[in-house]
Amino acid sequence: MNNRQFLITVMLFLLVITGYNQFVALPKARAAKEAAEAQLKKSVQEAQQASGSQTVLAAPISVSKEKKSAAKPEELITLNLPHADVTFSSKGAGIKTYLFKDVVDDVDLTPYKGEGYFSTMPQVDFAEFARTKDSITFVGDIVPGFSVYKTFRFNENGINNVNVTFENKTSQNLAVAPWSWNFGPGLATVKSEMNDNERESKAVYLVQEEGKKKPTLETFAKGDKQPSLPWTWAGIQNRYFLSVLIPQNWKGGDLAASSEKIGTQKRMWGLAGEGDLKGPQFSIAVAGTTVEAKSKVEYNSDFYFGPKDYKAFLTLPYHLDRSIAFGFFGALGKIARNVLETFYGWTGNYGVAIIMLTVLLQAILFKFTIMQLKSAAQMKKVQPEMKRIQEKYKGNPEALNRETLNLYKKYNVNPLAGCLPLLIQLPIFLALFNALRTSWSLHGAKFVFWITDLSSKDPYYLLPILMGAVMFFQQKGNIPAGTDPSQAAMFKYMPLIFTLLFMNFPSGLVLYWLTNSLLTYGIQTLINRKIAKAN
Repeated sequence: MNNRQFLITVMLFLLVITGYNQFVALPKARAAKEAAEAQLKKSVQEAQQASGSQTVLAAPISVSKEKKSAAKPEELITLNLPHADVTFSSKGAGIKTYLFKDVVDDVDLTPYKGEGYFSTMPQVDFAEFARTKDSITFVGDIVPGFSVYKTFRFNENGINNVNVTFENKTSQNLAVAPWSWNFGPGLATVKSEMNDNERESKAVYLVQEEGKKKPTLETFAKGDKQPSLPWTWAGIQNRYFLSVLIPQNWKGGDLAASSEKIGTQKRMWGLAGEGDLKGPQFSIAVAGTTVEAKSKVEYNSDFYFGPKDYKAFLTLPYHLDRSIAFGFFGALGKIARNVLETFYGWTGNYGVAIIMLTVLLQAILFKFTIMQLKSAAQMKKVQPEMKRIQEKYKGNPEALNRETLNLYKKYNVNPLAGCLPLLIQLPIFLALFNALRTSWSLHGAKFVFWITDLSSKDPYYLLPILMGAVMFFQQKGNIPAGTDPSQAAMFKYMPLIFTLLFMNFPSGLVLYWLTNSLLTYGIQTLINRKIAKAN
């Protein structure tokens, strides 16, 4: 090829490229740009018509089915913390996985993969912007020149911070449409509580009622009315874990909750087949706002995501301890828990601390216990004669009552004396039941040998079997002669019923009942021997 031919070939090639760019590529690019501008203009007009605003809509617009296929795939970004491994989603920058590093087994508190906890604007594609050892920042573009930054900061005390900042770099005001914080669905828990998790998981919020010293925890379910009072924090909880958002420089918006299907589970030990397993899903609305040109708008919030540790909560703000259910006799439960923690500080073993607490309660109630046992022994003594009176005056209620009173006077028996101690002990038992049942301190707490977790059931059922045996001997020596056969059968089978009932109770609670039964049986034996010698 000579030089002339070479030059002609190059010129033809350049001519073809120029023609292609001028008549094919550029028109396509121009058309695409015009279509995008038209879509944006349409969205702006719709927003202005809806709100009357003269600013430009800058909030994420719902993605059509055609556009979803071209959307960026979800990216997962992990931040490793001392107490948890936290994985975020690029869709909404929510917490997709929160692997809590538990003392027994690590727990993924977000097992059901929705948008993620603390997710916002899932239509926006976020990317990692910056990070430190305990914080991470994401950024997403809403429209050109308008970005949203989202920063999570994690603290050792558990009160973390999340900040959402809208930054407008353009020369015109931009309107942010309403958006929301999302929670769920569901909230995981430790293995020992998985069977009760569906019942225990709830969407909750905290309000301060006028005239009350402490705020009140309320449940929010689908269809509930909005709180009449401003709420302090809101989120999802179960027995052992809590996830809440605490607005700082903005007013908490409307709440919305639903119960979402997250799987299936066996019902009634598998006898009733499988049923839907549901978990709460929750959202907090945030009102739209206008971000002026060359300015920022921040939404700052604290949040908590972790175990319901009563001891830690007492040192933290926001009354997080109100999420712990102490029951109707909550004041007694708190006293019992504080005493338990004191004994643990002395011994370093929660099992020993429970035994010490039980001995202390027995000492406080000793007088009433003696009263109850003496009354039972006296009733046992008069039972044969009582039986004869009942048979003799079966058809004469008036005479039966008169002779029964005379019998009580003869032997100086007060039938109500045995009831009073039980009425006093019942609130204490219920309070202690809730205190031990909800105590995070007992989770993973070892006692002796096979008892490695006082918050979980005895793996070999030895404690409930021992408890049942003690109750059997206690009841055996306490059934009055001549007792009605049906009543006698009830007394006889009561230890078995209690044994079966306590098999799935936390071993810490069973330890308390076993210790209490042993002490009561010992006192009962001494009283019976004393009465026998006196006779």
